[in-house]
Amino acid sequence: MALPQDPHRPSPVPVGGLRKLVGLEEAMRITDDAAPFSVVSVFRLAGSLPVPALRAALDELQQRHPLLRARIVPEGKAHAYLFDAAGPIPLEVADRDGADHWMRVVEEELAHRIDFATGPLIRCRYLVDGGGGDLVIAIPHNIVDATSAAPLFRELLALCAGRAPAGTTDITAEGRTPAPALYPKGYTGAGLALAAAAQMGRQMVDEMQFRWNSRGVRTAPIHPIAVGHCRVLPIKFSAPASEALVQASRQHRITLNSMLSAAMLSAVQRNLYPSPRVPLRHIIFSDLRSRLSRSVPDDMLGCFLTMFRLTVNVERDGAFWDLARQVQEKTVRAARSGERFVAYSMAPGMMKMIFGLKAFRMAATAVSYAGALDMSVSGGPFDVTGVHAFAANMTLGPELSGLARLFRGELYWDLLYLDSDMDAAGAQTIAGQIRTILESATS
Repeated sequence: MALPQDPHRPSPVPVGGLRKLVGLEEAMRITDDAAPFSVVSVFRLAGSLPVPALRAALDELQQRHPLLRARIVPEGKAHAYLFDAAGPIPLEVADRDGADHWMRVVEEELAHRIDFATGPLIRCRYLVDGGGGDLVIAIPHNIVDATSAAPLFRELLALCAGRAPAGTTDITAEGRTPAPALYPKGYTGAGLALAAAAQMGRQMVDEMQFRWNSRGVRTAPIHPIAVGHCRVLPIKFSAPASEALVQASRQHRITLNSMLSAAMLSAVQRNLYPSPRVPLRHIIFSDLRSRLSRSVPDDMLGCFLTMFRLTVNVERDGAFWDLARQVQEKTVRAARSGERFVAYSMAPGMMKMIFGLKAFRMAATAVSYAGALDMSVSGGPFDVTGVHAFAANMTLGPELSGLARLFRGELYWDLLYLDSDMDAAGAQTIAGQIRTILESATS
């Protein structure tokens, strides 16, 4: 099923209609069977947001988005969206117990599965006191990506302030069309099969080289799935430090994504892999919307992203900018090869193999940089003073991951680790080195 020719006047999803999950959507659902897999976002508020206003905003948001009224049910050997008007968005309200209460709640949410069969595919907790509150929102990654998350939350905040959300896009066709139905002509049918065969050949060569170069190098531990618990570690760079990163990115013609990746890889190598030169696997994420045969509006929920897994050679005494350039060149090469489409389509088989073998970790590190984020509510009864986001992980995933964004001129980098991999002190040490590496590179 494809999007209608006129994206502004799509036909509605029929109540009770089914649409099978494919590609990365299904892979994420498979992952959740092993360990809860959702994205938990936090909006720190100053001012007044009454609970009734929040409740009304959530109800209106749900009516506007078909995927927030859907469930995910078994369909043959896979799963499908069932658009049959799931119940209201759960809202739990509690008194805020200190400035860091939201961090404890995030960790609880990361460990708590969303009930796909019952729905809806979203839940909210509101921590409130006399000075403001913290909104903590959990959504499965199946239905949201970095591109659609920002408009969704801007929409919610506008509704909370009693205002009509910006934008006029009609999104009643939301959830109807999976990304593979919109692949460019060269990556459908036989074209996709040929690209997949070429990618598998490259992966075999990469795997042989990785194993050869990893001789004598520490092997990441593989703990039982139930052992590891997600722990969050937010770090923030001041406005001057963030501006220095942006200027250095422009000067060296290296993306901020590649810079953050290099800093994380370097810090993890120094602390977890005590060898002078180590090949490490690194995961980055890329938007598919701009690469599809037909435009998908940014404010339409869905999983229109893909994942690249790179093998990066990290030298303990190597130059930072050489490492960042290596990450960027490998990313560009993967994107030009059509790997973005192959990786999306092959994701379910890949996850089944990973969970079946339990023989290796997906990567050492993973980074997603969302760019500059605007969550202002001009003249409203409350103000957004901070934004955080964390994607769940499990013991076969990266040893350290992070979601980053620029908000009000400051870089917010929300790191996540598993307590089966390191303790809080070890994670703080790595976070401190990440900051030192970036500040040294831009000084």
